[in-house]
Amino acid sequence: MPRWLRHFLTRRSVDQHFLICVCAGMLLRALCAIFVYGPQALDDYKHGVWPAYQFFAGLPLDLPDYRSHLLIWCLAGFVRVGAWFGVESALAQVRVMYLGLGFLSLLGLVGTWQFVRSSRSKLFAGLALYLVALFPLMPFLSTRAFGEAVATSFVLLGFGVLENSRRHGAQSLGPWCAGFLALGVAVLFRFHVGLLYISYLAVLLVLRNSRALIVGALTAVGLIAAQFLIDYVSGKEAFGTLISYLVENEGGAAKYGVSPWYNTWLFVLVLTLPPFSLVFYRKLPGLWRRHWPWLAPFLVFVMAHSLVAHKEERFMYPIVGLELWALAWVWAASAFLRPARRIYSVAFFALCTPILFIICLVNSQEGEIEPPAYVESRYRDVAYLDYQSLFGESRFQFYFLRPPSILRAVGKGSFNATEIDRAIQNHRAVALLTSEPDMRDELHALEGMKTEATVCHSLRSAGSLIDRLLYALNPKHNQRRRPTWYLVCERG
Repeated sequence: MPRWLRHFLTRRSVDQHFLICVCAGMLLRALCAIFVYGPQALDDYKHGVWPAYQFFAGLPLDLPDYRSHLLIWCLAGFVRVGAWFGVESALAQVRVMYLGLGFLSLLGLVGTWQFVRSSRSKLFAGLALYLVALFPLMPFLSTRAFGEAVATSFVLLGFGVLENSRRHGAQSLGPWCAGFLALGVAVLFRFHVGLLYISYLAVLLVLRNSRALIVGALTAVGLIAAQFLIDYVSGKEAFGTLISYLVENEGGAAKYGVSPWYNTWLFVLVLTLPPFSLVFYRKLPGLWRRHWPWLAPFLVFVMAHSLVAHKEERFMYPIVGLELWALAWVWAASAFLRPARRIYSVAFFALCTPILFIICLVNSQEGEIEPPAYVESRYRDVAYLDYQSLFGESRFQFYFLRPPSILRAVGKGSFNATEIDRAIQNHRAVALLTSEPDMRDELHALEGMKTEATVCHSLRSAGSLIDRLLYALNPKHNQRRRPTWYLVCERG
């Protein structure tokens, strides 16, 4: 570990580091929510963002039975708060949802502070806080509309309170109940987190901590009642969500595609930045001896997901924070070892610093959603004339294409003044879109055009730096990363 970092971590109290991390962590999450509103996968929009808007707008929910309404209520609550401040466009609403999730993720920092505040090592305490706040994956993970992402913060909060209570032999039932309740809320957001809950109860049984074990069991009964209430309010039969979830994911949900069993372990390993992290191997036995009560549930969770391997790495999100705790401990324990100082520390900052900026500032799949996001936020009532654009083929039209706006596929010769004037008669603006390079010149020729009915603006291009790079490297397999050109003409 470099000397400057050791001095920075040791010259301030844990509480000071906590406050710095809260501010820095929220800033990064806000940047990620504002600039990276593109989807990670279809599910974050289809089963999160879109149903949340439907619930807010009083529309029938387009949500499978195996998805809990809890996440939808949470996201819709953020949209409702945004509406008090005049937030109405599709783009602004998704940003508000992501900002709300970013604020909610600060609970993970509270849990980390609980976990490390009495640590004798200021290096470990500070590193754990800063990794949870600033590690490149965390701002992105914390601002995605997945149940797993929300569960991540409650897992950290739960284990932070529980482990603090266990180490100090807490006699009061309050901290134990709060810890199990936080861990239980994580289970309600994503059922497979129950592996962590059950495993930790088993750890307490091994440790013969009957007091905590009873509190955990009673809290579990309360959580079962809470799930019953969620299903009841959602209009489902008792435990209908859980039953549907188990049926849908039977056999690892192989119908959606699966990855090799070792991909689960590779995901966990990659977070430590191998091969540079191999310099910590001598500290692993010490990590286990000191922290096995929460490491054991972590390993059970990873092992279970490798035995029933699903294609989605995001299923591992709930334990990312726990792994960062482990990384912080072995890094702090190796602070004065030359290999760790000259190999891992250098590699960590050289890799993570640029990745952090990219993750927080570079949008994903921009060519598909940026044109309607931009146009809808400014005009609301839009006629999209589409010639083979990514938005015309998009699986995310359901969110950004809102009435009275319409999308109409047009032929190759339809980008002209006549078609624009005809389309704008019933709309406030017309947007011409294409992802075909040979049509770009036709759009360019219409820049600045004025007719009796319309005024056309400058040609715009949608496609982030990363999207363009991926498309250039492998055009055949990265068609959804193509750029989209679009021209907006508004009523004159």
